[in-house]
Order: sequence, then C-alpha cells, then structure tokens
Amino acid sequence: MPAPRASRVRRPLLVAAASAAVAGCSVLAPGRFVADRAPPPPEVARATVEASRRPPPAPAPQPAPPPPAEPRSLADLVDLALRQDPLTRATWLDARAAAATAGSRRGLYQPSLSATAPFQRQRLAAVPSRPSFSQTTYGASATLSWTLLDLGGRGALVDEADRLVDAARLGEQAAVADLVLRVEQTYDQYLAARALVDAEGAAVKTAEASLAAAEDRRRAGVATIADVLQARTALSQARLALHQLEGQALELRGALAVLAGLPPTVELDVGVLPADVKIAESLPAVEALLDEAAARSPDLARARAIADAAAAHARAASVAWGPLLSFDAGAGRTWYVAPEAFGPQTSWNVGLTLRLPLFDGLSPVYDAMAARAAAAAAAARADVAAQQVALSVWTSFQTLRSAGRQVETARDLLASARESADVAQGRYREGVGSILDLLTAQAALESARAEEVRARADYLVGLAQLTRATGRLELPAARPSAATDR
Repeated sequence: MPAPRASRVRRPLLVAAASAAVAGCSVLAPGRFVADRAPPPPEVARATVEASRRPPPAPAPQPAPPPPAEPRSLADLVDLALRQDPLTRATWLDARAAAATAGSRRGLYQPSLSATAPFQRQRLAAVPSRPSFSQTTYGASATLSWTLLDLGGRGALVDEADRLVDAARLGEQAAVADLVLRVEQTYDQYLAARALVDAEGAAVKTAEASLAAAEDRRRAGVATIADVLQARTALSQARLALHQLEGQALELRGALAVLAGLPPTVELDVGVLPADVKIAESLPAVEALLDEAAARSPDLARARAIADAAAAHARAASVAWGPLLSFDAGAGRTWYVAPEAFGPQTSWNVGLTLRLPLFDGLSPVYDAMAARAAAAAAAARADVAAQQVALSVWTSFQTLRSAGRQVETARDLLASARESADVAQGRYREGVGSILDLLTAQAALESARAEEVRARADYLVGLAQLTRATGRLELPAARPSAATDR
C-alpha cells in the first residue's frame, strides 16, 4: 500500500534530520577532549571568526513542480473538465447524501435500543403511616422497542428515499453530459474560429496580391489611381476582419481553457477543424431516436424518479394516522445509597403495544392532501420533461440534417467561388477585366470560405447536440489531434 503524500514528503526530511544528527555526533563528540589538544594557530582562529561572521549561504532553489499535462485532444479536455468542474462534483456529493439518507430510512425496520444510568437524590413527603425522609439511588436500565407491523408507511418512506437516490445519480449523469456538451461546443467553436483566422489570412494575402497587381498596372499606365485605392481599401477591410477573428479565437480559447480547469492564458494546441467532415449518408429514423431518448435520457429518467418519490411520500402520508404494533421490552436495577436499609431492586417488562392515534388535529389530513398534490405536480413535471426531451431530439435531428446539407452546398459554393476568383484575377492581369470585378470575386471567395468553415463546425456541434439529446455520454465522433494533423 503506498504511503500517504504527507508521509512521503516528511520521510526525506526525517532522513536528512537523522543524518545531520549522526554527523553532529561524530563532529561534536571529540569536543569533550578539547582541553587535551593544542590550541589552533592565530591565523586559523581569525579565519574561523571571520567565517562565523559571514551570512549563511542561501538555500539551494527547490525545483519547480512539473506542469500539468498539456491537453492534446478533445478527450483530454473533457477529462480535465470532469476533474475540475465544481457542478459535477456537487452532484456527486448530492448522490452520496441521498444514498446516506436511504440507509437512514432503512433503520425504520430495525429495533431501537437505549440505556440509561440515573443517579439522583430525592425527598419523599410524609404520609400518615411514614414520616418524610430523603434517599439517594443509582442504577441502570435498558429499553427495547421494535415496530413489527404498520400499514406500509415504512416501506413507502424507503421507496421514496430509493427513488431520490436514483434521481440524484441521474442528476449527476445529466450534469456530466451537459459538461461534455459544453466542452464539445466550445471546442468546435474554437477550432472554427482558428479556421476562420486561417481563411481570412489567405484573403489578406490575396488582397495584397491584388494591390500589387493594381500598382503594377498603374505604373504601366493601364490602370488609374482609383484601382489602387479600391484594392488598398479591400486590403484594409481584410486585415480588419482578420484582427476581429483573431480576438474571437482568443476569447474562445480562454473559455475552453477555463472549462478544462486551466488558466485562460494557457496556450492550447488541440488540433484543427477537420477539413473533410464525413456527412452521414442516412440518419436513423427520428422515431427510433425518440424511443432511444425516452429510454436513455437522464433528464427524463430523473423527472420520473422524482415523481415516483413524491408518489411514495404521498403513500406514507396517507397511512401516517394508522395503527402501529410494536414489541417493547425493558429491564433495570436500582441501588440505594441512603438509607441503606433498602436492598437493590430489579424490574423488567416485556409485551406488545398497539398504538392507535385518535386525534392530532387536522394536520395528518392536510399533510396527506399536500403530499398527493405534490405527487400530481411531480407527475406533470415528468410529462413536461418528456415533451422537452422529444422536442430537443426533434430540433437536434433537424439541425443536424440541415447542417449536413449546408456542408455539401458550402463545398460547391467554395469551389465555384474559387474558380470565379481565379478567372477574375487572370482577366485583370491580362487587362481585360476591371478591379471591381476582381474585388467582387475575391469578396465572394472570402465569404464562401467562411461559410464552408461555419458549416463544418455547425455539423459537428449539431452531432454533439443530438448525441446529448438522445441520452448518450460518449463523444460523438473522433477528432484529429494536434499530433496527427502534422
């Protein structure tokens, strides 16, 4: 069994202290015979005094602790987020508390045993046949009470606690799924922002080439200053857009780092947006997805567990006024300190007790009514959760299908825009095209690049949302890591 961390830290210190003590003994032990030795020379004594006046040397710097492992993929980010997220940790603690409460409820089926040890001094009043006197006693006694039979109240309370345990565990599962979805969405958005930066960087280079071509044509006398100014304006606009996209990428990188429990200033090299998103040729039928969500969604299962717990509580409240049959037993012994004339006395009792509440106001009636209303409300909330889960599956399904179509269309748009920009650039270099046609074609190419990047990112986000809506926790698709991209 490995030693605790504190023990591992203290052990080198203890070893060092022991070594110093042994070394000190070996050095100081001969000092007992100083009087038998000759005194040191004066120069040695002066050197010793000067050495003692010097400040002690600075301690050697301790090595810095190794930095945490740098995340390299989406799986690494999700793992770090699950370790650091306080919400998932709170839901895990809620599940532990609910499990402890369920264990406490099961104690209702066990007997209750208690012991007392009184020591008292009392004054007994005088009666016609006996004068008043004082006595001092001490003793010990034990009582046992065990409920044998009720109308199902204990079983209903245990069922309520068990259903609340299920709800707490499902709440933890839902929190984990939500965290995974947030990390995936932020991850895809960050990769999309970096891809947009790269695309805009290519647009800046194209604008610089167009400006150089316009200046060359102006020097050759086949273009006017207006062409140069328009090309320069397009270059400035492209650079401005690049700066804005770089800022958005940094914001998303900080958000992703914070989700993973890292400082927002950390550099993240977690891959690039896949250049070729594989679009599913055919999605599963939406009816099958709805059935899967109804069976696996932690949100819906949690709402149903809460409704079952409320129904069990209503059953317990409805029989709270019922009779209870219990087994009771007790035994005790009393010793008299004063007066000593009395000897010790032993008493015991055993029997069955039937408790029947007759009247306790109208509180039990109103408690039962409130519990039944709360159970009906919880059942209605479970129906609402079922509708929300179904709507989430439907919306995510349609979003994913639309995103797949957008990817295909964006690819065609990018191909045609690239060809159009190449033709416009060639026509302008040959002197048969205008600068306005060239800039318009380049602007269309820039827009097509951005739309194609956004379409790929939207498809990945839609896939993650559909995975979450159907109640799954695994990552929806493998993402390329920084190592494989290079």
